[in-house]
This record gives sequence, C-alpha cells and structure tokens, in this order.
Amino acid sequence: MKKILIILGIVILGFSFSLVVNTAQAKTDLSSEMTIAFEELPEIEGPPITGPRFDERPDLKREVKVKPGWPQEMTIGAAPVGGTYYLWGGGFAKLLDEKLGIPGYMVVTGGPVHNTELVNNRKMTLGMVTATPAWEGWHGHGWAKGKKYQDLRVIFPMYASYFHMYALRDSGIKGIFDLEGKIVGVGPEGGTSATYWPNILEAAGVNPKKIVYGGSVDLNSQLKNGVIDANAQALGIPWVIIPEIEYTHKINILPIPKADARRIIAKYPHFSLGVIPKGYYKSNKDRDIETITVWNFVVVHKDMPDDLVYEIVKRTFENTDILVAAHSSARETKPEYIINSPIPIHLGAVRYYREKGIKIPDTLIPR
Repeated sequence: MKKILIILGIVILGFSFSLVVNTAQAKTDLSSEMTIAFEELPEIEGPPITGPRFDERPDLKREVKVKPGWPQEMTIGAAPVGGTYYLWGGGFAKLLDEKLGIPGYMVVTGGPVHNTELVNNRKMTLGMVTATPAWEGWHGHGWAKGKKYQDLRVIFPMYASYFHMYALRDSGIKGIFDLEGKIVGVGPEGGTSATYWPNILEAAGVNPKKIVYGGSVDLNSQLKNGVIDANAQALGIPWVIIPEIEYTHKINILPIPKADARRIIAKYPHFSLGVIPKGYYKSNKDRDIETITVWNFVVVHKDMPDDLVYEIVKRTFENTDILVAAHSSARETKPEYIINSPIPIHLGAVRYYREKGIKIPDTLIPR
C-alpha cells in the first residue's frame, strides 16, 4: 500500500510539472502572437485602448454596409492620457463603431508629429494632427528635417487648440518671463506642445533651466511635488488637468502677450492670436488669458478609398453630438472650417464639401 501511494505521488507530481510547463509554453506562445500582432506599430506607446467590437454589440445596427476593400477595423492615432486628443479619440472611435459599423481603436501615441509619421507610413489608419506639424511634415521643414511626408490627406477639421501653461500660485510665477532659469514641462515628445512651446519661449527671450517631456498627468504630478515649475500643453479647451489641480491647489495660468504672440505667428503662419475666455477656469474667473491657437484635423493616407472617406466625413458631421459628449471642443467640428487645412484634402472628402457648397481652394485639391 505504501509503495502504491509513493507511485501515485510520483505520477501526480509528474502531471503537475507537465501542466506547469505546458501552461508556461502557452503563455510564451500567446506573448509571441501579441508581439507579432503589434510589430507593425513599433513606435506606439502601449496597447490600443478599445471599446467593444461591433460583433459584440448586438444592440447596434450598421447604418452603412461595409464594402469590399474597406478595412474591418480602424486605428486612430491620438495622444497620451490627460489631453484633448485622448478624450476626442474615444468619442471618434465610438462614432465609427456605431454610425459606420467599423470598429475604431483609439491608440495612445506621442501626438501630432508622431501621428503624421504613422499615418504617412501606413502604420495607423487615421491620425489627429495640428496644422503646423502637418504643414512642416508636408514641406520637410522644422521637425521633419528635410524629409517630406506627402502621402497624408486631411479629411475634416476638429477644433482649435489653445496654448496653455500654468504654475502654482505660491511659486511667484505669473507670466512666461518668470520662467527664466526654471524647469518647464511641455508635454510628450512628438506633440504640438513639446514641439512649439520651447520655440515660443525662445521667441520671447526666455531661457528655462530645463525642458521636461511627458504626459499631462505625469507632469501635473511633478508640478505638485515641486519637481518642475510649470506645466504646458496645446489643446482644445477645457484642459481637464486644470480643473483637477484647481481643486487642491491655487495656480496661475500664464498668458502669451500679443507682442510675443505676433512674433511667433510671423514664423508659423498657421498659428493665430487667441484668448481663453474669462471664467473658463477658476483661475481666470475675472480676466481673459491671451494666447496662441492652431487648428486640428483628422488625416488619412492618400490611398484610403474615396467612398470610405466620404462616409467617414459624412457620418462625423451628422453625429457631432457623440464627439461633444466626449469633449466640448467638438462644438467647433464644422464643415466650413476645412478651408483652414494646411495640406491637400482627400478627394473623398472634397466630394462631401462640394456637395455642401463649400469652395475648396485649388491649393488644397490633390494633383
């Protein structure tokens, strides 16, 4: 009997070891499969943030029949957590899923510059970009360093971004000229803020001690802990980080004086003078904040089918309520603002705007 129990124990032990080895091997195989699946997007920070697929939503009905040649799903290049793109991207993914019948997957990226590269190189289906990075990429200027990204096409306008910067009130920092020798957070590398805030400070003659890159949430925490002296972004209002920090801290929102703003606009013609209206945040309840603005657009690769682009644009403008529910900046998502596009517009989108009676400048028609 004792021998039988020993033999039985050995068998059970062997089976358990085999199960552990097989399970570990299965996990390794799964990990390999996931790595292969994401090899096409090597520059992206982290996995897609997604909602339920269409086939998991029996309550939804397709309003558009997916045609041959159309993708079965679409990725949307957004930006890090805490910015407008992140919220906007979630709303846009929902719109594509519910109104077009194609699952949309919002992906965390570095922002407009990064999205310009990803869409141009067919590593992202749709991307959110601001006008100046897209224009520089098209012409090979600025961040593009001579390389031209001309396989992009704009399909619709999103909203105007407002350059923001704030500091803790007890720091004594009241304006951008107080940032001399300070440590300034400017958002994630590849984003509009990180690309152009250092240029704005340079044009104003301000020399920070150090420029720090990172997501809005991380930089906000660093500000609270005294690691950095100011936190900046360029995005649609409201910037959700500001009401969050105003709940626990007193802050100053720093203006860009008009004289300095005009010098920036002379160098970057797609920028415009702007104002964050008084009362928009607790910290500017009785005064406007002078700043700079720049328009945002959604772009696709030039080879996306014309009929698909037409349907995306049409369904977007017909259902802006979904976007506004995600972020109030989508109230500016209107067809007439397409004329602010910095680069050519996709022919499928041109068809839509012409049907609406909007005259598209010849310079924006692809040749």
